[in-house]
Amino acid sequence: MLRPYPNIYDRTPFMTPTNLQAAVEQWVNEHADEVVQLTEALMRYESLQHVPTGWEKDAQVFVAETLRGLNLELDIFEPSEVEGLTEHQAYWPGRDYSNRPNVVAIWRGENLQSSKSLMFSSHIDVVAAVEGGRFPAFSPVRQGEKLYGRGSNDMKGGLAASIMAVRCLQELGIVLQGDVYVESVVDEEMGGSNGTLASRLRGHNATACIVPEPTGMVVAPAHRGGGMWDIIITGQPGMPFGAEALINPVYGIGHLIVAIEKWEQARNERTQTHPLYAHAPGLPVLVCRVEAGDFVPGTGNSVPTSALIEVWAEVYPGTTQDDITNDFIGYIKQVAADVPIIQKCEMDIFPVIRFLPGSEIPTDSPIIQTVNRHFEQVKQQAPEVRGAPFACDVYMFNLYTDTPCVLLGPRGANAHAIDEWVMMDDLVALTKIFALTAADWCNQPK
Repeated sequence: MLRPYPNIYDRTPFMTPTNLQAAVEQWVNEHADEVVQLTEALMRYESLQHVPTGWEKDAQVFVAETLRGLNLELDIFEPSEVEGLTEHQAYWPGRDYSNRPNVVAIWRGENLQSSKSLMFSSHIDVVAAVEGGRFPAFSPVRQGEKLYGRGSNDMKGGLAASIMAVRCLQELGIVLQGDVYVESVVDEEMGGSNGTLASRLRGHNATACIVPEPTGMVVAPAHRGGGMWDIIITGQPGMPFGAEALINPVYGIGHLIVAIEKWEQARNERTQTHPLYAHAPGLPVLVCRVEAGDFVPGTGNSVPTSALIEVWAEVYPGTTQDDITNDFIGYIKQVAADVPIIQKCEMDIFPVIRFLPGSEIPTDSPIIQTVNRHFEQVKQQAPEVRGAPFACDVYMFNLYTDTPCVLLGPRGANAHAIDEWVMMDDLVALTKIFALTAADWCNQPK
């Protein structure tokens, strides 16, 4: 049995940083399979984001009971209960939060007024499973070093690691001066962000935050953002053997797809690469969906009424909604004005989700330095520090609170796709890094 340790900074001679690291390493190694088991338990809940609602409640009840077992102070609330949410400039309307609670757990420190506090923030919702994979979506499967199933990588593995990190410190008897928060929010996928915003407005704010989104074990002081739009072209439908003049909107969509590819290339040529993305220059633009016609395949020998494309365009931190709208949508409207077939049609452009801004904190931020130090202790190598290649809720911290937020999560693949997986060893390593970071950070003076 490991000896219970008092506060590591209270003049106890036998608790040095080296001893703490050894104790954390031993505890986590002995409980490594429990880290994976907790991830698997979370994955079995079909906590789907299903705009405008979601099915996160059962999973959140499990999260709350798990955190209650650690004797943490709990705040369980629906985002719609939070005063000022709908009036906030970052609120996105049209979501239903009935039976979709956030869960925030707090481990109170001994001297919270003068000590730093740390937040671990994860989202519990996942996107709908895609058919056709080798493994079932909500029945976890271990194969070699990988754990397969929906939410393993994005981001129930990270949530499990943060919970187990708190349990580690508690069972080692570590006393912290500052508070540690572990939160599980709803409505992150599909540009939600209101769940994360609600927790901030509720008053759950720390001196720094770690979000264990799947960065591939890269310490990320920045993340990209983006916007998504539906472009719909409506023509003149009908059968080709009539006397009426038909206008096929599919041809118009074809012109736009080619034009969007050219715009992506031209934008990347004229856009200076953000320093944290030098390893992978260029901003992706994805034509995510193309739709036209409503006939059974093989029977629809007619011109469809309308055609649609859905487009996602990513941005670096610092790009505003007006910047990308004026650039991309302005370009699309100019193309439409120059293409004869589109001139004959009606074109409508609608945002599918909120604009998700990118955000960043300085690479020499104290929380980055602290995470890097303990990453190197655990992994025996310096971490890669670069930008995360996705949009996420981190901007709610960096742009709307005084809490600097860093991303660090596991390696894996196929998030939002078939056969999503995560590296199980990374979940164990993250548990160690999170525990050491919390023990260090929450015993630092403000």
